[in-house]
Amino acid sequence: MNEDTVLELVDIQRRFPGFELGPLSLKLRRGRTYGLLGPNGAGKTTLLDLVALQTRPTGGVLRTDGGLLSWGCRAWMARISYVREVVAFYDELTVAETLRLASRLYGRWDPTMAARLVDTLELPLDRRVRELSKGTKVKLGIVSALAHHADLLLLDEPTAGLDPTARAGVQAIVRDMARDHPRLCVVFSSHIFEDLEETATDLLILRNGRLVFEAPADVLATATFYRTETAGAVDPSSDVLARWRDKDMEWLAVLGGSALDAELRQRPDHVEERPSSPLAALYHGTGHRKGDER
Repeated sequence: MNEDTVLELVDIQRRFPGFELGPLSLKLRRGRTYGLLGPNGAGKTTLLDLVALQTRPTGGVLRTDGGLLSWGCRAWMARISYVREVVAFYDELTVAETLRLASRLYGRWDPTMAARLVDTLELPLDRRVRELSKGTKVKLGIVSALAHHADLLLLDEPTAGLDPTARAGVQAIVRDMARDHPRLCVVFSSHIFEDLEETATDLLILRNGRLVFEAPADVLATATFYRTETAGAVDPSSDVLARWRDKDMEWLAVLGGSALDAELRQRPDHVEERPSSPLAALYHGTGHRKGDER
């Protein structure tokens, strides 16, 4: 197993009545921020629960540098931090009491780092958790993760329900974490394009329990988008990142600098046009098969 890989998922599955996640294989690497994008019900939270050993898989395995993970592995749980959409702290405790409790739960707790982060994020130590806004609760979860030197931080929809200013604040925190803690791996789940455009180094798109797209974010940044009225004029290829129809036009997202990109630049029936949100266009394209109407 590569030393930069924090966790490897191999053919992981989870079945529920009426829904199945996977089989899904994925490597999560240190120093990367994975933007996990998908509509409600796609399986984002289920995937995070599997990684955090909060849900048992019904197939496949999880592998770390220590070998295969077994259910309830305390050593793995001590290496991760999971901030859910509904943040799970004790409402009656103050911020200071919550951090003292965390310091007793985690063997790698760093009180100096915790104090510095509390000051940087301006956490009110004397306020009770039930009095905190959602954005402040997310900050508290991030302090807990970094102060115990987590290898993997899972953020499940941390900006859902926040106003634009609070959302921008959470985005900045995630970017700063990635810069200041280069060995940390972050998985940031969202259905908001702007969140992931601002934070992700890698993109994962889930639909109906299936991983339909996985690539570094810079692949999307350099992709070329074409529109054409000639439906079906381009054969399926690994150079085609996504394709979709909008009214009478077919759209293609193509790997920038590829042989197909060079070919399409010479074809008068394909016009290059970059959308205002390339991620939104890619997301749309991965959700619609060729020939589907919007």
